[in-house]
Amino acid sequence: MEEATFQITVQVAGYRFPLNIKRDEEILYRDAAKALKEKLDFYQHRHPGLPYETILILAAYHFAVTSEREKYQEDVDPIVEKLKLLDKALEQALKV
Repeated sequence: MEEATFQITVQVAGYRFPLNIKRDEEILYRDAAKALKEKLDFYQHRHPGLPYETILILAAYHFAVTSEREKYQEDVDPIVEKLKLLDKALEQALKV
């Protein structure tokens, strides 16, 4: 059964966007809009002379790097878990 959607409106970079989303994802969308606003404010404060288009690009690039970093971290997590298991097994074998 498909989950029902409802409409929220978020404001991003001075634009209002109506979005149809799943109710349990509302906080995700609202937090994303908040994070983007904070990042735009950060870059505007840090580089007051840059055109707003450049500020948008910097913020987009920041989130792209963050997304890629998370992908790499996800790729490493299973290996780390296996290494922990092997370490435990090795410790037990050496105690005997």
